[in-house]
Amino acid sequence: MNRLITFLLLIFCVSTTFAQQQIDHVKRTYIDANGKVFINKVLPVYLWFTTSPTEKSDAILLKSEGQAKYSNPMYFDTEGRNNIKHDFAVDQETKQSVIPQTIVDFDIYVDGSAPSTSLTFAPAPKHTSGGVVYYGKGLTINLKSKDEISGVENIHYSVDAAPYQTYSATLPMDKEKGYVFKYYGSDNVGNAEAPSSESFTVDLSSPVTTHAVSDPKLGDIISPKATITLSFSDNLSGILNTKYDFDNKAGKIYSTPLALPDLADGDHSLTYYSTDNVLNEETAVTYKFYLDKTPPVVSNEIIGDQFAGVKTYISARTSIKLTATDNKAGVEDIFYTVDTSRQTTYSSPFLIPWTDGVHTIRYWGIDKVANVANKEYLTVTMDNTKPKTTITYGRPQFFTRDTLFINKNTTLTLNPVDDGAGILKTEYAINAGGNNTYSSSFKIEEEGFKSIDYYSTDKVNNQESANLSSCVVDNTPPVVFFTFSISPVDKKDGLNVYPPYTKMYLAATDKQVGADNILFSANGSPMKEYASPHTLDASEKPDKSKKLKKQLVKVITKDKLGNQAEQSIEFYIGY
Repeated sequence: MNRLITFLLLIFCVSTTFAQQQIDHVKRTYIDANGKVFINKVLPVYLWFTTSPTEKSDAILLKSEGQAKYSNPMYFDTEGRNNIKHDFAVDQETKQSVIPQTIVDFDIYVDGSAPSTSLTFAPAPKHTSGGVVYYGKGLTINLKSKDEISGVENIHYSVDAAPYQTYSATLPMDKEKGYVFKYYGSDNVGNAEAPSSESFTVDLSSPVTTHAVSDPKLGDIISPKATITLSFSDNLSGILNTKYDFDNKAGKIYSTPLALPDLADGDHSLTYYSTDNVLNEETAVTYKFYLDKTPPVVSNEIIGDQFAGVKTYISARTSIKLTATDNKAGVEDIFYTVDTSRQTTYSSPFLIPWTDGVHTIRYWGIDKVANVANKEYLTVTMDNTKPKTTITYGRPQFFTRDTLFINKNTTLTLNPVDDGAGILKTEYAINAGGNNTYSSSFKIEEEGFKSIDYYSTDKVNNQESANLSSCVVDNTPPVVFFTFSISPVDKKDGLNVYPPYTKMYLAATDKQVGADNILFSANGSPMKEYASPHTLDASEKPDKSKKLKKQLVKVITKDKLGNQAEQSIEFYIGY
């Protein structure tokens, strides 16, 4: 019977045990879609033949008579295409050798090499630090394997020592963690390459940045002396850079603490964020603050006695009050010095040294974010000396027996003197009566003993102790006395009649200061001073007629204050 010799390659598979991470791959044969036969190079080969094309037909194992030690089994030594051949082809119909001679080849492909597998990372930010490889967002792994003979059966991978899986599509690395990724390829006849390993860390977290403001500050009100420090951290790949901007202006790379003097007084915002080395970018943080560059405004108030003229005068009772206002942070302290004294922290109104003369107060303030105001100056002149007042009596006046006598026409003048702020007012009282404010010279009308209390107050209310002066007001003129050298000899019209040789004698007395002089005029003649002991001879005045003649003598007398008395004396002379 026609027998088609079919060589059956009976392959005995040898199992190899790999490390536990790797799958066991059985060495085997493989027939591809085109009918090509592939065999793993390590497998033994036995040649059988049969005369039947059926698989279950009886088969006979061939033996080599000349090279028995190299057969049963035999091994292929060459990778790739190998031949089992018959040198003379026989026509299947005629059973005759084919002319020309034709060799019949039975091809078998021997494969002893494992595939070669490569790994590629899809584009993702990458950074290496300290021997650790970091990847950012979007990382995927692509595996590709090639085999030159039997072809790749599968690609296998393991993540973090998990059992190997069969690779079928791009693998996303979408969890933040450290990865140990192993992979290898296996071909269709059981050759498997040694696993390759990649260790890397996927960093999906953004950095965290915070700020800290140095003193001086008050909450979110900060001083231009303050600085803002940015602190940043990243738990994996580390910080690439930190950017910031003030008030949405062009951003800058942060390197050192941020100084603020170039910013204007007022509201501002600081925006900042960090980026790590695999380009994870933090959501921007905005810090709003008020930059307080304005120092307090300090003002002074003089409390109590004061007078502002060419100089500002105060008294020892006067205090200085300081107040301050601030535009934002508020006032922390007010400081002052007086003349060369040491700096003092203001707490309440203070007094100035009592020494007369000029004193200089320096004062300034500081707010709660350490803005210091420029020093202001207040110059005052201390007037701690009381005025002095004297009294001057005008004329008429007469002093005798330790007593000053004046009359209603005498002017009294008060003379206040003050070397400081000047006189505010002068007051006086007569005989402890009510106070009178002195404005100009005055007179005392009423007679009698008078005590005059007087004192002055200056314009910062320094008041001298009361001064006392006394006098006697004498408004009473002298009393005129007259007498005749003879008694009257008759009467006419109710007037005395004196003989022609009669003489008249004049005199005056004054109770207080005494009469000063006596003037007289007879019958209209000019007044002339009466000189004692001279007498008036009335007989000389008439016209020597023996008829009665009426006489009129006017007498004026004054005391030493000028108080004047006038008296007219009428009588008759004759027989």
